[in-house]
Amino acid sequence: MNSMRYIMQIKKYVFLKKVIKQMNMKFELKIATTNPDIIVTEQLKVATQRVNQKLQDIDHEFSQFSYDSLVSRFQRGDRRLLQSSKDFQMVYNTATLAEQMTNGLFSPYFAGKYEPGKIVETWALGKVFKDELVPLLKNPEIFGVWLSNDEQVKVATKQESDFNWSIDVHDLDSGEVISTYYLQNGVISQQKNDFDSNLHKQKSDIKQAIIVGNNTVEAGVWALVATFSEASDFISFVEHYNLSGLLINKENETLNFNDGSIVQAESMAK
Repeated sequence: MNSMRYIMQIKKYVFLKKVIKQMNMKFELKIATTNPDIIVTEQLKVATQRVNQKLQDIDHEFSQFSYDSLVSRFQRGDRRLLQSSKDFQMVYNTATLAEQMTNGLFSPYFAGKYEPGKIVETWALGKVFKDELVPLLKNPEIFGVWLSNDEQVKVATKQESDFNWSIDVHDLDSGEVISTYYLQNGVISQQKNDFDSNLHKQKSDIKQAIIVGNNTVEAGVWALVATFSEASDFISFVEHYNLSGLLINKENETLNFNDGSIVQAESMAK
């Protein structure tokens, strides 16, 4: 009787990383590869240069401090931008939808002026990720791509690959790892509540919010809104919009939720 042995080959991944600074944040680009040859290295280098340039362009176009930026022109009453600029139209419509979905807890206006900074940051990360990093997965030696800034991590993997990104989420006060997510595709967004800030005086008891999703803008908005809310109030958004993530309150109690359902609560929502 013949016997047949099956040998499982375990891929050994090498992670290459580049760091750039744009929009007053640090961005990290990573790729997971089994063969960090000169072609893979050059592709990451070129992608990094293109991401850097695109983020710089977006930062200028949407700066509230530059006189000729799209935002400054809109603040001065130039409504033609809603027809002439597809990027501005996208950001404007997205910000309007976010305000509606959150019942006004999120607003792109501050002191009566249009300032869509948070939407721009999250939209920009998603845009350059899709345009410049996802195409790298066409290389048979690249199995995963990663782009992160100070508040978000966006990842993708090659279709039908068994590779997963391991993403640690830290307590933003202590630096301690509080959760680890394993994602093939998606985004993790987190926000810390500045309880001493005078920008908003909501009665939030949440010190840190983590949202896991697919869209960088949606995840970013919901993480921000969570820090404006009491946990018991935010649960209604979790259930209605099928949100996934983690909340931590002032007493370091946690509330885990997945696809709109509470999966673990340490007395926070009781």
